[in-house]
Amino acid sequence: MSCSRSYLQPAAAIALLLLFAPVSAAAENPFARGAERPRAVWNIAHAGASSVAPQNTVAAGRAAFDLGADVWSVDARTTADGVFVLMHDETLDRTTDAEVRFPDRSPWTLEAFTLEEVRSLDAGAWFIEQDPFGQIAAGRVADDHLARYSGEPIPTLREALHLVAARGRLIDIEIKPTKTTDADKTVRALVDLIAVTGCANRVMVSSFDHDFLRTLRAFDDTIPIGALSVFAPPDPLAYLSALGADVYLPSLIGYTDRLLEELATAGIGVHVWTYNTVEQLERLARTPWIAGIITDYPQRLAPILEEIERDTGG
Repeated sequence: MSCSRSYLQPAAAIALLLLFAPVSAAAENPFARGAERPRAVWNIAHAGASSVAPQNTVAAGRAAFDLGADVWSVDARTTADGVFVLMHDETLDRTTDAEVRFPDRSPWTLEAFTLEEVRSLDAGAWFIEQDPFGQIAAGRVADDHLARYSGEPIPTLREALHLVAARGRLIDIEIKPTKTTDADKTVRALVDLIAVTGCANRVMVSSFDHDFLRTLRAFDDTIPIGALSVFAPPDPLAYLSALGADVYLPSLIGYTDRLLEELATAGIGVHVWTYNTVEQLERLARTPWIAGIITDYPQRLAPILEEIERDTGG
């Protein structure tokens, strides 16, 4: 599908708008344990529509929503001056021009750079040069989009939250573990940012750092939390319940069909990561008890979910 064309048919676009009408202040956060969800399986864009836009940029978030994503999954870290920005890696060199701009700052660790320095970097040119998913070569990224990607900045988390609120969608904020982060200070800043942007009912905070999640839960028990894990804990339901987790995010070896049913019965959502082929997405979308699929290709998952919903009347 060319990015220069409309991403959704009119009927599907209207349906999505109705599904994601603005949430009232009194509405329950749909990530919360046992909460009613607007659809059975969520289309969760991994760092945005990373197959057709540079990951963890506003451009990737916009593309994700245009392509039918329900949730924008982002990676968040803090700068040297304590501002949350979107970045997966500990260092800046893979997805920006930091090595060229700051040749004497190796290894270009994000937490060693101020927001002003981070914002001066180009976070889009690498995507054009490397075409990591081959979608540019396949003609699935329009020339005008490519032109805008060059010079794309690293966004603040505040900017991402504003986009989510403006689009009436949802966001999963993955806080990346670090050795230097003050968990209490980070939690306070994160909770304040979520509140001031009016996104309290649109946000889940997830992490592989479960101690961070415990700190967040102790500080504010209203923000849903998601436990990322490669391997399932010995007693997953007991562990997740003790953690206060609303969502479990396992790798492909971190769950079984029995566990999916057990967690779903307890009201804990399961979001699986990261799957990209049509065959994988089709299989998972039809697997009972899976509540969300994280993918770099929300444009592939969207029509699969729409077809299933038509067939089931969901």
